Formats: sequence, structure tokens, C-alpha cells
Amino acid sequence: MRGPDPVRLASLPTPLVLAERLSEAIGAEVWLKRDDLTGIGLGGNKARSVEYHLGAARAEGSDVFVTGGGPRSNWVLTAAVAAAAQGLPCYLVLFGHPPPPGSSAVDLLDRLDQVRLVYTGDPVRASVDPMLDEVKERLEDQGRKPYVVGRGGAGPVGALGYLAAVDEIERQAHRVGFSPEAVWLSVGSCGTIAGLLAGYKRRRFSPVLMGASVHRPAEECDERIEQISEAALDLIGEAHRYPVGCLVHDQLNPDPRQVEEAARLMAVTEGIFLDPEYGATALADLIEKAGKTNGKLMFLVTGGLVNLFYGPSGS
Repeated sequence: MRGPDPVRLASLPTPLVLAERLSEAIGAEVWLKRDDLTGIGLGGNKARSVEYHLGAARAEGSDVFVTGGGPRSNWVLTAAVAAAAQGLPCYLVLFGHPPPPGSSAVDLLDRLDQVRLVYTGDPVRASVDPMLDEVKERLEDQGRKPYVVGRGGAGPVGALGYLAAVDEIERQAHRVGFSPEAVWLSVGSCGTIAGLLAGYKRRRFSPVLMGASVHRPAEECDERIEQISEAALDLIGEAHRYPVGCLVHDQLNPDPRQVEEAARLMAVTEGIFLDPEYGATALADLIEKAGKTNGKLMFLVTGGLVNLFYGPSGS
């Protein structure tokens, strides 16, 4: 497989386990892919993509890592910790203004000596994008060689993490005789689901990908996911592109009672805490639609534990 070699930091493979009590509670067989256990920072799905971004940064000879998002973003925290583990200085562009102490994951970043925070002064998420360009130009004027990654780490390079994860999932599933009809996950910046789509496009048979979109309209996600997945396959020189079902549902304003019940159910049946913005919203979507499926399901536990303590990430 061509493309950048990843910098190995995550604890892989993560477990694939049958959620027996959850399955009994909702009347459908559900297996959990525990990507909340990747081990970088507070764990989570972003560990897979950051490994490839760090590999690309190393290959390009970059001397500073630049990315951005929200002050409660799991991506921002994971990227900063991973860069620090490689001795790479990191600039983080965050939308809005500096949050009060004790209200965000920014407090954790104070422990990382080589992290610099830049705030846009604008509460809109998209304000991060032009500021990333400004920081890049400023660093280049200083003679630095920045490696810049957009919000959420989404893009062809980051998608390689979940493209490779499909091979990991398939090996584990084959070992236990598990063949999912559908794979459920939350969708934010679209990088994770795009990587899965790219990975399954390499296989003749695949499950349907079911994404619960929490930040973007489904139509916008559809276009973005397809573009990223195709670019990721181009990046590795993959010629075969098999058709894969990929359905994204709008969950921009989910019923808070259903989200809370989904989080409670996962905790009491499987001992796993889900954050309300991503994990619990996706599980609520699965529970609502599980009765319409006849086969086995896989739920990707993406992590994002920062949101359990500080609220929505806005990555």
C-alpha cells in the first residue's frame, strides 16, 4: 500500500466484542469495535488518522504540526498529544475566545510544553480554516516548515487510518465468524466514515455503512465522504473500486431523551460511557432503526471522552 508510512502510536488492534446484554435489550445482535481504546491521550478514533498525518509530516521533513478545531475537540487533543510524543511542536487554531479555566480540554494542553494556542475570536467553526492559512504563512516567513491539517484531521491522508482499519476488522470478524450487515458510527468531519468506505471499496463484499451526522447536513456529508474516500484510494494507487452502501442520516437535532437513554443503556449493559454529542447520538440512531434490519450489526465506539466532562466539542 502506497501513501505515507504511519507513525505507530495507537494500541492496535482494538477489541471487537459481542455486546450480549445490549443486544438482548434492543433485540438485535450488536458487536462493538472498541476504538475508544486506542490509547493516545484519552483514546478515540482520531488516533488512527493522526498516525498517518504524523507519518506524512515526517516524510515531508516538517518541523511543526498545525491543526485546529474546537476547545473541546477530541481531534485537537489527540493531535497535540501525538505530536508531543514525537517531539514535534504543535500550533492549534481554536475557534472563539479562550475558555474559562476548568471548562474545556485546553486545560490538559497546558501540560504540553511545545503546544501554542491561537484563537480566532469568532464562534463559528469555519473561522478556523482561514486562520490555519495565516498561521502557516507566518511560520513559513520564520523559516519553519509546517505540516497543516484541517479540522477533525479529515482528508485523504487521515482516511488511510480507517482504510487500514477495515483489514483489521475483517480479520477479527472472520476469526469469530461474524459478518455484519451494517456498520454504525457517528459522523462529524466525515474522515472516519470516508476511510471505512475507502477500505470496503477494496473488497467485493461489504456491509452497509450507516452514519449519524451530528454537525453537517446529510447531503453535504455524502459528497464529502465520497470525495475523501476516492482521494484516499488514489493516494495508495488502488484501482479496484467495488460498490459499497453508505447511508448518512441527519442527527443535527436529536431527541435528547433518546440520546440520554442510549447512553444509559450502553453504560448499564456493557459498562461503556458514551459522550452525548457523538457516541450516544449514533447509538440512539442505531436503536431507532435496528428493528428494520435482520442481520448482525457493528457499532464503532469512537471515544471522545472529553465531551463527558466538558460538553460538546464543536470540532
